[in-house]
Amino acid sequence: MNTSARLLLATLTAIAISVLTGCAANHPELRGYTVEETRQLQLEAIQRQSLSLDEYELRKRVIERAASRQVVTEAVEAQPAIKG
Repeated sequence: MNTSARLLLATLTAIAISVLTGCAANHPELRGYTVEETRQLQLEAIQRQSLSLDEYELRKRVIERAASRQVVTEAVEAQPAIKG
């Protein structure tokens, strides 16, 4: 094998390794879901179920109510405590 063929093989191997490493590094499954993503997944899950309209609306309200409580809790925690 001549020098240029070895150099080409080494370069292609290095590129393949770097591409495969880059692809393996950024999986969205490795991070946690945000509150909004969790709510969206819950809404999509109840849409796929065979629920009556009343049952669907009830579950949807429960999910939305839980999400609004989360937003209120985060807003309260973000406010500085009043010292007097």
